[in-house]
Amino acid sequence: MLRPVDGTPWRAYRIAAAALFVLLTIGVIIGIGPSALLGVGIAGSAATVAWITRRMERERVMNLYGLLARIGDGELGASLPDSAHEGTLRLQRGIARAQRGYAEALARAEMERDDLQTLLSAIQTGLVALDGQLRIRSANEIAERVLGLQTTDYRGRLLAEVIRQPELLAFAERAAVSPEPITAEVRLTGAGAETLMVAGEPLSGTSSGGVLLALDDVTRLRRLENVRADFAANVSHELRTPITNIKGYVETLLDIGTDDPEQVRHFLGVIHRSTIRLSTLIEDILLLAFLDQPRVSTHLDFEQTPLRTVAEDACAQVALMAQARHMVIRNSVPEDLHATVNASLLCQAVLNLLSNALKYSREGTTVEISGNLANGFAELTVRDEGPGVAAEHLPRLFERFYRVDAARSREAGGTGLGLAIVKHIAMVHGGSASVDCPTEGGTVFTLRIPRGFRQMNGI
Repeated sequence: MLRPVDGTPWRAYRIAAAALFVLLTIGVIIGIGPSALLGVGIAGSAATVAWITRRMERERVMNLYGLLARIGDGELGASLPDSAHEGTLRLQRGIARAQRGYAEALARAEMERDDLQTLLSAIQTGLVALDGQLRIRSANEIAERVLGLQTTDYRGRLLAEVIRQPELLAFAERAAVSPEPITAEVRLTGAGAETLMVAGEPLSGTSSGGVLLALDDVTRLRRLENVRADFAANVSHELRTPITNIKGYVETLLDIGTDDPEQVRHFLGVIHRSTIRLSTLIEDILLLAFLDQPRVSTHLDFEQTPLRTVAEDACAQVALMAQARHMVIRNSVPEDLHATVNASLLCQAVLNLLSNALKYSREGTTVEISGNLANGFAELTVRDEGPGVAAEHLPRLFERFYRVDAARSREAGGTGLGLAIVKHIAMVHGGSASVDCPTEGGTVFTLRIPRGFRQMNGI
C-alpha cells in the first residue's frame, strides 16, 4: 500500500496515480505491452512525485524566508497560515515563539530607553559620553545646549571637530587617561555658558574605554558670588565715610570742648548729616536684603489698588523737596488705572524715581508721572527735564551702587541703591523696570506691573 514517505504530500501520490492510469489506458488503446507500459508508467509517476515534492518544498521554504524577511524589517506581527506539513508547522510555531519573545524584549528595551531618556532630560547636568579616541558617542539635551551641539551631526565625530574650546578639550584628554575621576572649572568662549564645572569619569565597563563628562553651568553662581563680593566691598566703602565723619567730629568736639558755639553747631551739623546718610544707607540695605529673599512675595499682601493713589502718596512725600527746588510735579495717572500690588512697596519705587528726578534735574523744571495700560501691564512712567544719561550707562543703571557721577550722587544724598530697589520691587510684582533717554532730552523711567498679580520664579 502506498503512503507518504519523508513528508511527501498525498496530493503528489494522487497526481502520480492518475498519470499512471492515463498511461495504461493509452497503452491498451495503441497496443503497447502491459509489462513495458507498466514500467514506463511507474517511472513517469515516480518522476512526477519527485518534481511535485521539490516544487512544494521550495514553495514552503520561500514562504518561510518571506516571513523571516518581514519580521527582520520590523513587522513583528507577520504570520503564515498553519501548514499541513508537520515539519513546516513546527518551524512556524518556533518562529512565532521567537516573535513573541523578541517583541517582549523590544518592549522592555523601549520602556527602559524611555525611562532613561526621561531621567536624563530631568537632570540639569550636561552629560557627554566619549570613546577611547574621544569621539562623541552620545549627549543629553543639556550638554547639546551648553556646548552648542547640532543634534544630527555630532555623534561619532571627534570632540575636537565639534567644539573649539581648548580648556574643555584639554580636560577631556586628561580625564581619558586618568584612572580616577577628576574635576575642574573651565571657561568657555563663544558659547551659551561662560563657566562650567566639569567632572570626568572613566568608562571602564566598555570594551573600547572612554570617559563620561558631566557639565554643570556655574556661570550664574559665579556672577552672584562676584555681585556679593562687590556688594560687600561697596557697603564697606559707603559705610566707612559717614562713620569716619561721625567718629572724627565727635573726637574733635571732645578735644576742643564746647566753648565755641558756632564751631560746635557746624560739627553737630556734619554729624547729623552723616547720621542721616548712615541711617538711609542701612535702611536701603535692609530693604534690598528683604527683597532678595526667595519667594518674598509670599510674605507680602497684594490687593487691587488705584495707581493714581499710589502716585499721589509718593508725590506728597517729595512735595517739600520740589518746592525747595522750585519744581513742579504733575500727576497724570488716570483714575481708572488699577493693578494688584503691594501699595507700600510700589509707592517706595515711585518715590525713589521722583526723588532721582528732582535731585538731578535743573531747578524750575517739571517732573511728570503718568500711567497707561499696555498688553495687560499697567505702566507708570516718570519723566524729567534733566540732562539725561549717556547711552553707555543705561544698561548698568539699575545695578547696586552704580553711579553715573559718584561725587554728585553723594553730594545729593544718594546711596546708590535707589534704582536697584526700584528694579527689585518691580520683579516682586512680576514686572520690570526700564530707562530711556529720548532725543528731545530728559530721562524716562518706566515701571511695568501686571494688572493681575503674577509671582516671579524664585522671587
